Amino acid sequence: MHGLAVALAVLLASSSGPQELIARVESAPKDVEAFIVRRTGCNHFLGEPPFSRERAVFLEQQIDKLRCVDLDRDEKALRRAYRDDPTVLQLLDETADMGPW
Repeated sequence: MHGLAVALAVLLASSSGPQELIARVESAPKDVEAFIVRRTGCNHFLGEPPFSRERAVFLEQQIDKLRCVDLDRDEKALRRAYRDDPTVLQLLDETADMGPW
């Protein structure tokens, strides 16, 4: 899974232990896992400087592809859907600021 590779790179910096956090992301509900992968990608691309016009276009395409402008709305929806699942809420909290890597 390409998205998981992105998440793995970011999750390696986790203070709770990379393997443990990776396993927790992989075992999360698929919509939560997909959101975390997407958000880490957004954190990465939003943190990248556009060194050239071509790079700026590439970054903009990636940001659009990942729907980074919708992250807040999508996270709120997940938090509502999983409001009674502290494991999911903790995972969302732990991975919120990951990136750029």
